[in-house]
Amino acid sequence: MVEIFHSYWWLLFPLGFFLAAGWGSFMRYKRTQAKIDLIKSYTAAGKEPPAELLASLDSDNTHRHEYHSSGEESGGSPGGGHVFLVVLFTGLAGVFAYTGYAGLLGGTTREMYFISMVLGVLAVAFLFSGLFSRRRRND
Repeated sequence: MVEIFHSYWWLLFPLGFFLAAGWGSFMRYKRTQAKIDLIKSYTAAGKEPPAELLASLDSDNTHRHEYHSSGEESGGSPGGGHVFLVVLFTGLAGVFAYTGYAGLLGGTTREMYFISMVLGVLAVAFLFSGLFSRRRRND
């Protein structure tokens, strides 16, 4: 049983992403249900629901994650979400590179370097995406 976790530890990451995506979907559903219940209470009282509430049901912004915000909605700078992802993937690449260099997991140095390279490429991709999306918004 321990060998399964030792050999397939990396499967915890996709499983975690699936669980996080499912939780996010469930929370979006609950948020939409709360808005609908609020609209029902307005109509039951004979009042007109606020236009912002009705517009929020049609808005695509409820489906966007915090780390994808363009900055205008969240009050931050444009591309601020990309900064988080660049720092995250650079940090993870550094951790895996150090693990491979120090040999902390035994004979898995090649695998650690490979994972580090993939995470480094993702960090560079998010860096360029953030730089070019900021330039495109300012034009």
